[in-house]
Amino acid sequence: MLHYPNLLQPERYYPAEPQSLLVATELDRTRIVQSAPVRRLQQKTQVFPLDVKASVRSRLTHSLEVQQAGRQIIFAIRQMRRTDWAEQAVTNLIEMSCLLHDVGNPPFGHFGEAVLREWLHDELDGLFASAISAPASEQWQKVLAPDLCSFDGNAQSLRLVHSLQRLNLTLSQLACIIKYPRVIDELVTATEGKIGVFISERQLIERIRDVLQLPAGVRHPLVFIMEAADDISYSIADVDDAVDRNLLTLDTVIKFLTKQVDDETRDYLKPLLDEALQDEQGFFPHFRYRLTNDWVQLAAESYLLHKKDILAGHFVGHLLECDHPAIHVLNALKRLARQSIFGQREVESLELSGYAAMRGVLLSYSELLTLPAQIFRQLLSGEGHHRYQHALRLCHRLSRRHVLAYQKATETPDPFFQRPAEQEWYYRVRLLLDFISGMTDTYVLEEYRLLNGWV
Repeated sequence: MLHYPNLLQPERYYPAEPQSLLVATELDRTRIVQSAPVRRLQQKTQVFPLDVKASVRSRLTHSLEVQQAGRQIIFAIRQMRRTDWAEQAVTNLIEMSCLLHDVGNPPFGHFGEAVLREWLHDELDGLFASAISAPASEQWQKVLAPDLCSFDGNAQSLRLVHSLQRLNLTLSQLACIIKYPRVIDELVTATEGKIGVFISERQLIERIRDVLQLPAGVRHPLVFIMEAADDISYSIADVDDAVDRNLLTLDTVIKFLTKQVDDETRDYLKPLLDEALQDEQGFFPHFRYRLTNDWVQLAAESYLLHKKDILAGHFVGHLLECDHPAIHVLNALKRLARQSIFGQREVESLELSGYAAMRGVLLSYSELLTLPAQIFRQLLSGEGHHRYQHALRLCHRLSRRHVLAYQKATETPDPFFQRPAEQEWYYRVRLLLDFISGMTDTYVLEEYRLLNGWV
């Protein structure tokens, strides 16, 4: 059974001066808001890649909306029932987990994730053979390679704030951003079978579990609230942006919603639509406000209803899965987005540009993965060689922070890895993934043009 006194701790991974929980979470808040990964969200895709229209959401504006929805859910829970947690500290943890939930997403969002996974599945074996003369070990084939090929933005978020940026957040804050608490070599049941922690962060997840007394495979309870806040925010925002971009008409949205729902939901929906159509501020501000209030209340009620199962580690669903007209509308909005937005020619055209850019940049930088380890280390240290002038210049373009993370991870043998050569190459691939996944949409396009001589 999970207990909030154990789950809410000011302890950090790296040594720090003792602090109260509130002071520790306030410091986390400062570090997160001022961090580079949060700033980069302003130039990363929500739905429409490379959009210059200020009213269309970026990952940053989406994350701010998720942050506010998370705050509203926590407030609603407190209004319904007295809680057994430190209120302001929990609010800090929720808000910051919401703000961080997308920082690990690569250029072009979930489409970019798919591009990285596809490239890794296509190219990893051949690159391994070029760099390492010995056949791959069983550990490489069954654990390390699948871990690399399972690139996921959620797991990259954890790696980014801890291993790359070294923000040294509280273990409770880190636990609150892990949606899928599983490392690939663990025989535990994971939510939807996803990997939420890379092998590179396995020691971190072990420490989190030990300090917070979280069993393997079990989420921190506040993650369910963060996840509900994300659902609340994007379900209507994607449709709002599509209407703003003239990819959908308001009439199409209304007809779709009324056609997709049952009679009970239609009775719930009609006054909401009528009020929104008459509002002087416009349709979507009113419609979103009314629906969000209902969704927030339902998420709070669901959390309290399922709290016992959540704290027992048995709850594997979502907070917004109850049979209620507002949830039927939420699901209809998601269906509308899938059917009428993501397959739009304009969206897919931009994604094709992103595909070409990401594959092109990966192809160019993959030269660094074919080098012997000794040569690669020499190039990183600035020691040139007439045979590797192109590779040397590629090394110069790598982020210094990412290079330091690679060097720290490979400076001493790690007993977890059965072969030192595979340890080095695993983290070299991670270095490349860190670098490219950290790019913004515009940056990866500019890098592609430069590498192809189109500047």
